[in-house]
Amino acid sequence: MPLALVRMPTYRRPDLLRRAIGTLQAQTFEDWVCEVRDDCPDASGRAMVEEIGDPRVHYVQNRPQKFMTRNLDDCFLKENPYKADYFCMLEDDNQVFPDYLARGHEICTQQGVNLCMLSQVIEHESRTPNARLGDKGIFDDVYDERTYTPEEVHLAIFGSIGVSNGALFWSRNMKGSLAVKVDTIPTLEEYLRTALISEPVYVCRERLAAWAENETSTTRNLGLDKGWLRRELDLKASITRLQRAIWGRTSPEAKDAFLAGEVLRIPRSARIEALQKAGIAANGVPGNFEPKAVLKRNAVRFVGRAHSSVDATLPRVSS
Repeated sequence: MPLALVRMPTYRRPDLLRRAIGTLQAQTFEDWVCEVRDDCPDASGRAMVEEIGDPRVHYVQNRPQKFMTRNLDDCFLKENPYKADYFCMLEDDNQVFPDYLARGHEICTQQGVNLCMLSQVIEHESRTPNARLGDKGIFDDVYDERTYTPEEVHLAIFGSIGVSNGALFWSRNMKGSLAVKVDTIPTLEEYLRTALISEPVYVCRERLAAWAENETSTTRNLGLDKGWLRRELDLKASITRLQRAIWGRTSPEAKDAFLAGEVLRIPRSARIEALQKAGIAANGVPGNFEPKAVLKRNAVRFVGRAHSSVDATLPRVSS
């Protein structure tokens, strides 16, 4: 039987770690192994793993501490100490529903792809008494259910992020790596991961997992001494740098299809707005010269600083 390796980054959330592991134990696909990657210097996750006592769950303490983005990114490295056939990443505050692993394996086999994305719902107000699952899939307004070329997926960064870390499911035969491999910042790393897709990917719109919406309890980058405005301007400058590079590499045919709404489900208004914010001139894309829009673009252009991880990643981008 094929084996699935689930990497699970965690940091001082033993209650959520227990829940995440429990969703793995409920999988209909039982041939899996989980590697808990604990970034807590006090190894706070070890006791929970030992208490659960499932031999399929292996505990790893990061030494030295990697911090949030690096710990997450390492889950996409191609290292394979368990000789697994399939891989995915499950953050400690997220959940997978019982058929998640089975459907990932089934899709890769039946569709003949090495990479697929399995849709998630959002857990709103996570870790509060009002926590609840939404009823809308995160890909509903982005993708149809089909196989997409890398070039088509890359265009999703105009009006969306493109991928969700917890939605990615891949085979050991996948080309390249989805790991950014350089220091970057949260949110930007998913844009970069979108750009790193280098082979066809099947998008499954079936809602097979849940992603926790917890921005209020998780800062974008723990340890940074930048204020909120500086982080936002730098993030937007980084996204703009990536968008302009991707657009420049996109074929004229793909650009036309994207602008005509023939590639992605992203609403036209969102596609146009993304191109306008990036300062990209294209047929049928009117300029936005509203004073507020101009002020925002100029702030990003002249004050924001693109993160070095964008230029470090671009040489690895292929169609």
